[in-house]
Amino acid sequence: MSEHKEHMCEFAKHNNVAKMRERVKNPKYICEVCGRAANSKDYLCRPVDL
Repeated sequence: MSEHKEHMCEFAKHNNVAKMRERVKNPKYICEVCGRAANSKDYLCRPVDL
């Protein structure tokens, strides 16, 4: 899942809240670039632990 289209910054542009909710429920990481949070590093451009 290293494709950028799967990262939250791009994913959010093309998907609804229900699909996004699955990725942000119980977040463990935050992106240093856009500040979005996710439960997997694969969903972020530059993830760091929360």
